[in-house]
Amino acid sequence: MKPELAVLIPALNEAPRIGSVLEVVCNYPLAPRILVIDDGSTDGTAEVARRYPVETISLPYNRGKGAALQEGIKHIGSSSYWIFLDADLINLQKNHMDTLLLPLKENPQTAMTVGVFRGGRSNTDLAHRYFGILNGQRGLADFFVSRLPDLSWSRFGVEIFLSKYAAEQGYTVEHPYLENLTHYTKESKLGFLRGFAYRLQMYRECLYSLFFWKKHV
Repeated sequence: MKPELAVLIPALNEAPRIGSVLEVVCNYPLAPRILVIDDGSTDGTAEVARRYPVETISLPYNRGKGAALQEGIKHIGSSSYWIFLDADLINLQKNHMDTLLLPLKENPQTAMTVGVFRGGRSNTDLAHRYFGILNGQRGLADFFVSRLPDLSWSRFGVEIFLSKYAAEQGYTVEHPYLENLTHYTKESKLGFLRGFAYRLQMYRECLYSLFFWKKHV
């Protein structure tokens, strides 16, 4: 039976943080099908996820966010609506998921919602405001997900690809505000030097997606 909602949560080394996200998602009233995609973690992320009533798949090595989402879509198959969430969110509430879904339900022509942080941390709020194409909290209609090209190549550039593809195809995309929601920075999770290096890797992957996304349509 086709579920009404599937929630995909790609995760890499998020064992200390994913539990607070799953606490909220697992109590969402739509009783969604919830899938954590462990992207080659080495810190026990999958073990933490399995403490919750969710499905968990583990990739044998780190393949990147795009590949994790692609494996999640393949695993679920079909759902009336989809939500993509990061595993390191701070202050996730049920109303944030409502906010991502509402435009999809109100207008059947809406293909995707891209959540914009507001009222959380100033640095992440500004990044979402001016670089919304990078935002990872998204709601998607099944007609859009079913027509997506393979995402496996895109790594951290997956959000850019989703937005660029939707724009090229003429799909309607809404950008609702997610009040008081934010996430951990790379530097806060890994320390300044490792976090900064990881951020540079993320930017490289995003730039590749920005300039070469059409090669993968």
